[in-house]
Amino acid sequence: MDWLNRLTGRTPKRRLDRTEAPVQVGSPTDMLVDALVQHGIEVARTGDILLLPGDLGLRAFIHDLPSMNEGAYMVAFELVAASPLTANRPIYSSMFGHGDSREKAVINSFVKTMIGPLHVMLESLSNHVCDPPQALLEAWASATGAWNVFEGQVISEDFEGSTYSLTTIYREHGWPALRRLFEATQTGGPHAMSVTLVMFNGEVTGIDILLDNEPWTEAIEHFRTLPWQPGPGYESARHFAIALDVAAS
Repeated sequence: MDWLNRLTGRTPKRRLDRTEAPVQVGSPTDMLVDALVQHGIEVARTGDILLLPGDLGLRAFIHDLPSMNEGAYMVAFELVAASPLTANRPIYSSMFGHGDSREKAVINSFVKTMIGPLHVMLESLSNHVCDPPQALLEAWASATGAWNVFEGQVISEDFEGSTYSLTTIYREHGWPALRRLFEATQTGGPHAMSVTLVMFNGEVTGIDILLDNEPWTEAIEHFRTLPWQPGPGYESARHFAIALDVAAS
């Protein structure tokens, strides 16, 4: 739960249509089961643990977070995965959601999870592949390792005077920099990478980058040097990826 203390972004004053969906809010496990079944995936359930084809295990949690804006709610939908491809080590993802009610905040965070981390986990760790695939597959390599990297969509939000530059700059400068740093420093696998970026009122107010659910200090420091172009409004970008040893995957 240390990642809760690293949340430095601000809550937007409105939600975006692209992270809204007719989701029935219930327990996180029930919500996840419904989404998987609607996706055509066979699910076996043991308590709060879901077992999917390919021996992928999933658990879901909802965490209530403090909000910086009166009348606004913030939550995090956390997804934990483990499979033989991870040597049954847990892989974590968290997507933050906001709204003018707790229900809307839960829906916001859940839909982000469905768009991003869930597809990455399904396509990298189970027998399921969406049609068309929702995770982009890249081959990364160094002198000490080779990985298949499954990356999800960059999920962005913006409002009130945004310059719409955050995702563009991240794609042009940030993601390539993460690849170079990863290839220069990592051996073996598997690994999970999570990026949360926030701009607000002309400043970069949040850079949270995790490698295997721990702060990736070198990446965070490098991101502070990138040519961000913050505008007067709010922008955020969230990205999730899993890297598997080529030999294992």
